[in-house]
Amino acid sequence: MLMKKLHLLNRCISSAIPIVALLPLISCKEMSEKADGTALGPLVEKIETAYAAGCKKNERTSPVEKETAASKEIQEAVRERLFSYQKSFESRYKVTRSLSEGYPVGVIPAMDVCPAGSEKVKIFMDNQDNGNTTSSGWTGSWSIDGNGNTGHTFCVVYGAAFKFMTFNSPTEYLLLRLGNNKTVYMEPRVWNVYIDNEDNNNKNALLEGDFSPNVINKNGTNFQFWAIAGKNTPGPNQDTQFPDMGFSYGVLGTFTSPVVGGAAGMGTFKTDDENSSNANQLYSVDWVTNAVTGDSHVQGFGVDRTNDPGNTTFNIRRAR
Repeated sequence: MLMKKLHLLNRCISSAIPIVALLPLISCKEMSEKADGTALGPLVEKIETAYAAGCKKNERTSPVEKETAASKEIQEAVRERLFSYQKSFESRYKVTRSLSEGYPVGVIPAMDVCPAGSEKVKIFMDNQDNGNTTSSGWTGSWSIDGNGNTGHTFCVVYGAAFKFMTFNSPTEYLLLRLGNNKTVYMEPRVWNVYIDNEDNNNKNALLEGDFSPNVINKNGTNFQFWAIAGKNTPGPNQDTQFPDMGFSYGVLGTFTSPVVGGAAGMGTFKTDDENSSNANQLYSVDWVTNAVTGDSHVQGFGVDRTNDPGNTTFNIRRAR
């Protein structure tokens, strides 16, 4: 660890940085932190560092790390912090968001643009260095760069337009939670998917829009989802098509009908999450009782870690 610290310091010092710019280099220093930047204390041994100009790395030639899980104490501390943030958000934001009439949700646009009247939310995730982030099939505007890092775009739309669906099989689909109001069609729980992103000189960033109550910072990314059910037999309050929002978009799920384009409208997007002391989380919080329940996947398998808890698979379906 000492040699690693000296190596990072030498990279910063050897860069051509003016003296007046030396102050930001404190972000090269390694610190044990919670996802919101507050200290977890001596209990947590996980080390994560933020990216700063002058602290450079070659992500594709970084050493391959053995995949290991974080200690139970670290995982519980991360979950406690995320749950606390969710409750804080729900107590603060009683007013409606400026768009989508109080029921804002995020869908995945086909292109990296949102139409007039729809707020754009975009994040950049710094995934495992020298990792294996992959995508196949239809994944809309989501992208992977040359270092295996990913861009995730959502468009904010009117969540109350989404109802129960008639699918080819009983399952559920997911919408990104972007507000504090739940419709009667949404499950009475909030699904949380925490991704422990790359530890070394992390470059996570919110590029556009308001991601709340979701979280992204140098430690990781926490997505929150609403789940809405679908059955394979038609019934009351069920739609046979997803609502027309005026542009092409996708949602998360594993249904195969209705999907625009059939098989060509289905895809998977897998992120290679941090290998060393991985603190990935996946759990639901009951909307009424606040009971927290851990799981290996989100209901409906729109997000899945069943066979690979240290990485994250998103199943994407083109809805329109």
